Amino acid sequence: RPSSCREHARGKAAKGGAATAEAGRTKGGKIRQVLGLKTWGLQKGGKGLQQGRMRFEASVQAAGSAIKRSDSPAGHEAYGLDLETRSANTHVRARARGSGQGAVCAAAAPSQKDSSGGDGLGTQRTEGRIFTVPTILTLARILAVPIIAVAYTSPGFEASALCTLLYSLACFTDWLDGYIARRTGAISKFGAFLDPVGDKLMVATILILLSYSVPKGGLLTKWPVIVPFSASVIICREIAMSALREWAASTGGAVRNAVAVNSLGKWKTAFQMISLGMLLACRDGTFGNLSLEVCAHVGPALLLVSAIMTAYSFSIYFRSIWAFMSN
Repeated sequence: RPSSCREHARGKAAKGGAATAEAGRTKGGKIRQVLGLKTWGLQKGGKGLQQGRMRFEASVQAAGSAIKRSDSPAGHEAYGLDLETRSANTHVRARARGSGQGAVCAAAAPSQKDSSGGDGLGTQRTEGRIFTVPTILTLARILAVPIIAVAYTSPGFEASALCTLLYSLACFTDWLDGYIARRTGAISKFGAFLDPVGDKLMVATILILLSYSVPKGGLLTKWPVIVPFSASVIICREIAMSALREWAASTGGAVRNAVAVNSLGKWKTAFQMISLGMLLACRDGTFGNLSLEVCAHVGPALLLVSAIMTAYSFSIYFRSIWAFMSN
């Protein structure tokens, strides 16, 4: 029947519309829930950012206040006293553990500064200082170079003995200034520059003097050429090595590390120091003295060995840096 068909179609359409509306409401509810969660997350994130910004500003203000307090004279004094007290207490506790006199050491902890700028316990304050004790020793070694030259060229056994004594003292101060610098921390840029310069001035001057007047006796009686040959090799190597290090320093990076001092250079320096002292001692001959005879034989041999080591060490440095030069 047409009427029943129309009613059936209207009922079916009504049911479909109701289902569609219900699905729409369900989907809309889910969308509102997701949007609500996103809004809540954004609100929480905004609050977290605001709190973080406030904490950062507070920490910046606190750091600024601390810097102002430390820049004031009172802050400097308090900070310095605090460091000195900590250093003194640490040193005293170490001494107390070694000697077992804890009570006496604890009473002596707040020691006063000495007149040289130290803290009263053997340490030395070198901030802003150029002429530290090691630097003064290096300067004294450099000032002794012309005196050694005058003594070597002067006649007489006393002049020879004075020359040898001054050179021995210079070698001792070369070790002493390094020991003091490492032990007390008395290190300055000027001293770090001056120390190798003083060593090279001393060695070059002694080699020139020995070549000017070759010592008598021992191996040099038959082979006096050992001294000028070794002197030329050593001096030429030092000049070339100085130029090489200057170029490496201007280049920087791995090139500078390629010319760092190695153990072979230290052995070479030790042989040079010993051989030069022996040759200075027998400047006028051995006079039948057993010690001078040993110096006259061992000294030239060590000098020749040090010259060979000098040339070999330079070849090692040059091979290490050749890759950077040829690139």
